[in-house]
Amino acid sequence: MAFYQSTESIVIQAKAERVYEALTNWKERMVWRQGLLLQWEGSDKAVVGQKITAQLKKFPSSPFEFQITQLEPPYRIFMEYIGKPFRGRAAFEIVPDGANCHVSFYWMKVEVVGFWNRLYFQMGFGLKTHRQRSQKTLRLLKDYLEKKN
Repeated sequence: MAFYQSTESIVIQAKAERVYEALTNWKERMVWRQGLLLQWEGSDKAVVGQKITAQLKKFPSSPFEFQITQLEPPYRIFMEYIGKPFRGRAAFEIVPDGANCHVSFYWMKVEVVGFWNRLYFQMGFGLKTHRQRSQKTLRLLKDYLEKKN
């Protein structure tokens, strides 16, 4: 069984609390991460145990579900992918550095589920696509927060 890992990082000129808020407020997240559809039950803000379904609006895109497993405001958000197409852990980490924050997204030991999904990753496309989407998400977050300051 193959597992995948990756790390993408960016420097954002914003306070850690503001970055954390933009990442954990689902309604706000859909504003700055255009093209992403999120569905959740309960609070509009992340809470431990909450399940969120995400899907990129563009085709081809499979919906994926994750659950918030731990929150350490304003520095860390831990998630667990559940179901298809992924299982495994991911996290955002926010590290203040003066007027900036270093924001990283970690994919930690993620398993790809389903024959076609595994084939896509085995052919080398999956991790490349994941990295491109992660980089895009971080760039959109940066653009959004730096224009709002």
